[in-house]
Order: sequence, then structure tokens, then C-alpha cells
Amino acid sequence: MTWRRRSSRSVVNALMGAASGLAASWVMERAQAKIMSVGDGETKRREKEAQDDLEPATVKAAERVATISGTAIPRERMGVASQAVHYATGAAFGAIFGLFGRRVSSPILLAGALYGAMVWLFNDEALVPVLGLSRKPWEYPVSTHAKGLASHLVYGAATGAGFKLMDKTLH
Repeated sequence: MTWRRRSSRSVVNALMGAASGLAASWVMERAQAKIMSVGDGETKRREKEAQDDLEPATVKAAERVATISGTAIPRERMGVASQAVHYATGAAFGAIFGLFGRRVSSPILLAGALYGAMVWLFNDEALVPVLGLSRKPWEYPVSTHAKGLASHLVYGAATGAGFKLMDKTLH
């Protein structure tokens, strides 16, 4: 296979992954609503106390991008901006999955779920706190981490399933 052919196949795979990650972000968002409702009153109290009315990381990221670009996001548009960050992140991580998804020999749902766990570890547990978009990981209760991991397992499995479906359809 020539370099040009490999390169164009990589672009197609990244685009399929981005589309899968975008759809998976929607699936994750729906699952997360259910996942976040798990736990007794004390668990939910600890989680709320740890968050301490901080803006979600997606809101902080949207505000930071706006500041860097010399603009401001009106309060009434912040929800849309936050969603844009969520979906753009999902698409970006999906594109990365797409670059490697066809090379995975294990079942795609398992590979996707493992990828979701890696995204959670890298993004939620490392990058977001380092960028100052959340508190440090040890400042949250274990239940917060478990729910984040569960949400990202859903994201990863959905990304893998979407990628596999597109790959079978297009190739």
C-alpha cells in the first residue's frame, strides 16, 4: 500500500472515529444522567460538597477558549458553549480511536470500553485538573471517579460500536 493510500485511509478512519465519538458523546450524556443518580443521600451529599458549586469543566473550558480568542460568551449561551466543548472533545477522542480501531484484534465493544477507560484516566483524572478546569482528583469522593469511569466506559463502547458499524458499511 502506498503512502498516499495509507494516508487517505487514515483520514477516513479518523473521520469515522470522529463521527462515532460524536454519537457516543450523545449516548454517554444520556447514560450519565442515570449513572449520576446512583447512590444514597450521603453519597450524593459528598459529591455535591466536593463540587462546591464549581462550574463544570466544559463551562470553564468554553470560557477559557473565549478569553483566548478575545471574546466573551453571554450567560444565556453558556449551555450551548458547554455542549460544544463536550461534543468536540468526544469527536476528537473518537478520531484518535479511529486511527487505531481497525488494528484492534479484541472484540470492538471491549476495545472501545477499554479506550473509554483510558480517555477517562487521561482527560478527567489528569488533563482537566492540570489545566485547572476541576479540583485535584483526590479532592473528590471515590463515587465521583466511579461514576465518571462508568460514563466513559459507555462512551468508549459506543465509539467502538459506531466505528465498527461504519467500517463494515464503508469497507
